[in-house]
Amino acid sequence: MKVLAIEVMSNAAGMLLIDGNQKTYSVTNLGKALSIPKEDTSIKSIIAFQANFAMHLQNQTIDKVVLCEGGNDSKKMRVRMEFAILSECEKQAIDNVTYPTGSCTRLINSTYKKDTGREFSDELASFKLPKYMGKSLAAGWRFLE
Repeated sequence: MKVLAIEVMSNAAGMLLIDGNQKTYSVTNLGKALSIPKEDTSIKSIIAFQANFAMHLQNQTIDKVVLCEGGNDSKKMRVRMEFAILSECEKQAIDNVTYPTGSCTRLINSTYKKDTGREFSDELASFKLPKYMGKSLAAGWRFLE
């Protein structure tokens, strides 16, 4: 299974391509491939972001998109970018799911080690991922089959 795991961070979408199952998987860091100019909360910039995301999806073979979703205290930019991502997935009929950021944190802090016997921080290091991509990895891993 190929999962595109996304977390919106500030004005950019951090993305990982995770391929495999929960026991054995590989990760490709797509980084902060898509962004909006800082402090530009205009609808025009969100539409441009969605168009860029649409092209990004078309260049990939993806079974599911997993979005690490912000909580009630999310900023306007994040909410709009998350909506654009989910909207585009629906347009392209790509299976998608959201996973709350709080659940990602719990998975990182306890569930992952209990389920796999491995430290989550070791997984991040083995894939040479920066710590800020942890929630994307956790959310994507959670939905591998």
